[in-house]
Amino acid sequence: MKLSSKKRPKKSKKPPKFIQYKTHHEIHIEDDEELGIVIGVLAFITAGWWGVVHMIDMFFNKLTWWQEPLTIIPVLLIVLPYSFMVELYGKNPLHWWPAFWGTKVAIPERQPFRAYDSEMEKVLEEFGPMRVYTEDYTTLKFRTKKDAVVFSLKNF
Repeated sequence: MKLSSKKRPKKSKKPPKFIQYKTHHEIHIEDDEELGIVIGVLAFITAGWWGVVHMIDMFFNKLTWWQEPLTIIPVLLIVLPYSFMVELYGKNPLHWWPAFWGTKVAIPERQPFRAYDSEMEKVLEEFGPMRVYTEDYTTLKFRTKKDAVVFSLKNF
């Protein structure tokens, strides 16, 4: 049985204004789940380190009782800051400059807000990771004041 043309739904040529994606998967993000794993890994590393120190002390008898716990201090002073910097800025130490210096430039708010901006991606490609760092979606950090002024004159 065919519907008459009056009862048949019309096909619209215009795409919908907003596209909504739905999923049946629920996203669970909790920071506390990883805390036990991190503590376990750190405890394992510490126990392994102290095990090696005890073996050295047992065979060579060069450490006094109060020096053994102090042997972990160099590891804490080198490994923990290094892992923190690698997490934030990447493995290349030449890209760690935003942690220590730089000129911040605030980007004016854009209406409507866009998380991905092709103009900003062009700027990041032009200057590269050695000269510009994105702190957040409204702030760029330039290595030199000259780069910050050039960027501001071109884009504002």
